[in-house]
Amino acid sequence: MPLRGAELGALAERLVTVPEALPATTVELADGRTVRVTGVAAHEDDPAILLIEDVTEERRRERVVHEFVRNAAHQLRTPLAGIMAAVEVLQSGAKEVPSDRDRFLAHVAEHTARLTRIARALLMLARAQSGESIQPERVELREMLEALVAETTRDAEGRITIVCSASLAALALRELLYEALAALLDNAARHTRGDIRLEAREVGDAVEIDVVDAGEGIPPEQHARIFEPFYRVTDTGEGFGLGLAIAHQAVEAMGGELSSAQAPGTGTAFTIRLASEWGDEQSNSSHRGRAGDR
Repeated sequence: MPLRGAELGALAERLVTVPEALPATTVELADGRTVRVTGVAAHEDDPAILLIEDVTEERRRERVVHEFVRNAAHQLRTPLAGIMAAVEVLQSGAKEVPSDRDRFLAHVAEHTARLTRIARALLMLARAQSGESIQPERVELREMLEALVAETTRDAEGRITIVCSASLAALALRELLYEALAALLDNAARHTRGDIRLEAREVGDAVEIDVVDAGEGIPPEQHARIFEPFYRVTDTGEGFGLGLAIAHQAVEAMGGELSSAQAPGTGTAFTIRLASEWGDEQSNSSHRGRAGDR
C-alpha cells in the first residue's frame, strides 16, 4: 500500500534507529508525485543513507498499460461474439443455403473489419498515452459520419440525421476519432428512442462535432463523472460503463476536448473539439515525429 508523504520522515527516522536496510517502499507525495524509497541503516561510524527515486512517470505508464488491457478486452468482445455467432450458424447448416451462407459470411467480414479497426485504434491510443509522438492527418468528416451511421445498430436506423458539409475536415488520428464517435453514437442509440443528430461545423480554427440525442438527459451533477471508467448514470445491467471513458481517452490523445451538456429541451449533447488546421507547434511536432520514424 502506498504511504502518505507525511510518513517519509518516519522512514528516515527508522534508518537511524533500526539497524536494518529499508526495503523498497512506495510513497505518494502531497504534490501528486510518487517516489520509491530505499535505504541503508546507520552502522557504527557510517551514516544512514536514504535513496529517493521519482517513479511518477513509471507509475503513469503502468496505469496506461492497465487501462489499455481493460479497454481492449471490452472493445473486442462485441465483434468477436458476432463472428462466433455467425460461424455457429454456418456450421449448423446455413452454409448449405447459398443466400444464408452469403449473409452470414458478410457478417463475418463486417465484424473482422471492425476488429481490425478497433485493434489499430487501441494500439494507437496506447502509443499516444505512453508519450510517443503520433502524426495526425486530415480526416474528411462527412464520409466518416456516413460510415458510422451505416454501421450503427438496426434499432437506431432511420433516426439519425447528419449535418456536415462535404468539404469539412479535422486534424485527427482516423481510427481514434472513429472509435470515439462510435462510442458516443452507440451511447445515444442505447439511451434514446428519439432522434439523434450528428453535426459537424467549423468554429474559428477548430472543428466541433456534436452527437445529440433526445433522451431523458443526464442529471447536471453527474456530468463531471460520466467519463470515468465503469461509471454508469443508470444501473441497467447493460455494458461496462467504458464507452464514454474510451471516447474521452481517444479525444485527449489527439489533443482535443470532449465535453457533455444538456441538449436544448431534453437529451444530452456530446461535443468533440479538434483542430481544423496546422498550428506552428503541431507542425513542428509532426516534423519531429516523422524524423524519429526514419
